[in-house]
Amino acid sequence: MTDVIALGVENTNDIHQGLIDLSKKRVLIIEDIGEMRLMLKSLMTSMGYSNIDVEPSGQSAIKRILERPYDVVLSDYNLGGSIDGQQILETSRKNYSQDHSTIFIMITADTAYESVVSVLEYQPDSYLVKPFPPAAFFRRFERVQKQKKTFEGINTARKENDFEKMEAQAKAIMTQYPNLASQCLKIIGESLYARGRYKDAKNHYMLIIQKSKNLAWAHYGIALCEFKLGTVAAAIKKLEHTIGLSRHFLSAYDLLADAHEDLGNLEDAQAVMSSVLDVSPRSTERALRLAQISMQLNDWPTAEQAYSKVIRLTRETSHEKVEYYYEYLKCLTNIMANSSDNSKLAEKFKRTLVRLRTFGKANPAAISNSFRVEIQQYLTRDHVGEAIKSWKQWNRLIKSGQATPLTDAQKHTLKKRLGLL
Repeated sequence: MTDVIALGVENTNDIHQGLIDLSKKRVLIIEDIGEMRLMLKSLMTSMGYSNIDVEPSGQSAIKRILERPYDVVLSDYNLGGSIDGQQILETSRKNYSQDHSTIFIMITADTAYESVVSVLEYQPDSYLVKPFPPAAFFRRFERVQKQKKTFEGINTARKENDFEKMEAQAKAIMTQYPNLASQCLKIIGESLYARGRYKDAKNHYMLIIQKSKNLAWAHYGIALCEFKLGTVAAAIKKLEHTIGLSRHFLSAYDLLADAHEDLGNLEDAQAVMSSVLDVSPRSTERALRLAQISMQLNDWPTAEQAYSKVIRLTRETSHEKVEYYYEYLKCLTNIMANSSDNSKLAEKFKRTLVRLRTFGKANPAAISNSFRVEIQQYLTRDHVGEAIKSWKQWNRLIKSGQATPLTDAQKHTLKKRLGLL
């Protein structure tokens, strides 16, 4: 009888401890529809989670994810703004803001996601298609928890940069759970690559491809190794093959552009970045890279379009920068220098200049740069009188300390161009 009572007390304590542990875990729910946010929060609360943050937009969610770690992230796929759930997943995995132990479940009303998720580079731990009953959510969540538990030791070793231990544990898991072989093989390749054993890693990935020819991640692994080994042309072929297998393998485009730039093929790098923006149109990082490559090529129309995208994606966010507006204005100025009809471009220039000066009003360098590019634009259009007016206004702001001063040499050159000497 005593044993039975003791057992009962022990189970109660285990349950109580489990609830305490869950209450310490951080949960982030990202959902733009209010009713769905409430339902997801209710489901998590019913399981014992209480430390729950809720965000209605992708922008605010990314800010949270980059600021603090979460144990569970439930994200809607289509958030209705400039950032979707897949971008949130990519950002968290690519920047390692959330470690591999974080449970990330995608929730979507888009049934097409089912046909895409298996070839995505950054895959959620699971996904659910709306509408779904609570029982389906609980079953899926429990399944993910068990898998995370299996890989717990590997995640700990990864945090400690103990890559040999990662590899050993991956081999052990693969033996015990053959259904997890793909994840384990990825981990072994990651371990070899992280230790600088590029030839061994390449051989590892090649053996995988011999058995499964269409695994995009294995082809990408070979490309990474080829790039590190200095065989850039071979890396390019593998990356093109990777993209052929999975057009959603975004890092393959990034590395392919790196490879082309490494060989001095800027036009090819530009084409690659244009292609990846067709697949991931809301990527600020890639739009910015396309803009910068295009400026190096003096391809001002493409650079203007790319900077326009960067500005749209970052406006009113923590990623908005005065430099984007300044570079965009430079693109417009160069386009105007080679165009006969500049009325629409001049209107774009004016609107952007107002935004730059509003956003950068507390930044004297930004104010000076805005006048510098404005004067250049007027001179390009042979509007010397307007350029002189702009200089006089700029000079007043310099004297008041609201704009950074010019050197004597810069002032002399500017006055000479304006015909004031």
